[in-house]
Order: sequence, then C-alpha cells, then structure tokens
Amino acid sequence: MIFCEKLSKKFGETFALQDLSFCAEGKIAVFGFNGAGKSTLSKIFAGILKPSSGKIEIFGMKPSESPELRRKIGLVTHNPMVYRELTVKENLEFYAKLYRVKDWRSVLENLRLSDKLNSRLSELSKGFVQRVAIARALLIKPKVLILDEALSGLDLESKREVLRMIKDFNGILVFSTHNFEEAQFCQTFIVLEKGKLAYFGESYEKALRALSAI
Repeated sequence: MIFCEKLSKKFGETFALQDLSFCAEGKIAVFGFNGAGKSTLSKIFAGILKPSSGKIEIFGMKPSESPELRRKIGLVTHNPMVYRELTVKENLEFYAKLYRVKDWRSVLENLRLSDKLNSRLSELSKGFVQRVAIARALLIKPKVLILDEALSGLDLESKREVLRMIKDFNGILVFSTHNFEEAQFCQTFIVLEKGKLAYFGESYEKALRALSAI
C-alpha cells in the first residue's frame, strides 16, 4: 500500500507537489498535463527524490530511506536509464548481478528481445531501447512497478504486449501516461494539476472530467 500525507516537494521556491494526501494500492493511474508533477511523484515513490515535507510510505517504509524497499521497486521512465554502449545482454546481465537475480532471461520473450541480445543499444531504435528498460525493471520481479510515460516510443505491437503484461502484474502498479485510454484498466485514478490533487478515486470517467476542467 502507498500512503501519502501532506506530501510536498519544492525546487527552490516552487512547489512541484503540494499537500498530497491519499492511500492507494493495486493498479494506480496518474494523469495530468505537462508540469503537473507526475514525474516528481514517480521519483518520490521510487526513492530517487526525498519529499520536502509530509509523509510517504510504501509497505510501511519510506522509499528514500529504505534500500530494502528500493530493491522491490521497478522504475521505467521516458529516459530509459540503460547503457547505450553495451549490448542488450550486457545491460541485463549487469542489472541482474546488481540485484542478485539469477533468471533474467524470462523477461525476454514477451518483449521480443531474444534476437537482439548481442546488439548494442546505440544501434537500436528508441522503441527497442525502451523495451530493454522495461525488461530491466521486470527482471527484479518487483513488488512495485512504476511506469512514467514508459510506453512512449513503442510500436503498437510492443505497446499491446507491455499493456498485457502490466494488466497481469501482481503487485502495486503506478502507471503515468498521456494516453489516458491505456489506463482504463486501473482501479484507482490520481489527477494532478500544478502539483495539487485535482481528483483521487476509482472512477475513470470522473478522472477525465477533472482533467477536462483543468
């Protein structure tokens, strides 16, 4: 479960997030236009950023203070966070060793990466690189999977496969996307407007109405 109480994040004098309070689990969609605070919230969930004030706990632990929790969190953003000078295999082997994972090949089939193992990422399309980033996040068998605009750049078939995988994901999913229809399957919806909570609830239609009012 993700628990936030008066969660705020400031950069200088500017609030990226302000006084967010909610409790959610299962599959969570995060909506908002550019500058709404979606990426900042994702980074706080992942433990990359610390909140300026307020409280954030996942499974009762603070992400930025708990290495144990961070090892259970898979994060994929529009920035793939992979090594472009390495091959697909070298990237996945590196992260597998880092997280002490033995079976990393199980993530290859659904992402159609098996025939690209010896290709350097610098030689691959943006869509393939993003698939490697998703494989990196999944190989640790995360309890929490955070996808922040992670489907951008994927071809239609790859996008369908990833959507199928995350619909079947057994854990907490935080799914941020500009294509709101992709997230209809989620159980909880968060709408951010300039860092503030414009909507929180279980209705996709109400979330869209909150967006249209922004």
